Amino acid sequence: MKTSCVIFAALVIAPLVTAQTKAKADPREKLDTAIPEAIRLLEAKEYETFLEKFVPPDLFKKITKETTLKEFATRFGKDKAADLLRVLKSIKDQKPTLDSKGTKATFKLKNEDKKGKDSISFVKVGKFWYIQN
Repeated sequence: MKTSCVIFAALVIAPLVTAQTKAKADPREKLDTAIPEAIRLLEAKEYETFLEKFVPPDLFKKITKETTLKEFATRFGKDKAADLLRVLKSIKDQKPTLDSKGTKATFKLKNEDKKGKDSISFVKVGKFWYIQN
């Protein structure tokens, strides 16, 4: 009986726990999933969530000390969201140039996306990737 319980646990319960762990992975942990998540949030106009998830933590704290998240999101939505969405869509299938530490990824922009900048960068802080521009 004990052997049957152990086998049951190994075959049925363990894969369920593993599946739940994988399902809870944050998309910002990998660039391959961070960019599509950023695009999804911008397309849904979920600007507050986007800013909370993709502005580097230190910069986010600094900005939200000076203004509310709602005001920050409203201004971002009016002034920058559309351009950033276009840029993210244009780089989603590109391979970035990584720095020697592997914590900064830089994507070269196409001429139509430049708007005064040649590239867009993501920086890894802890285990998450954030937009650094």
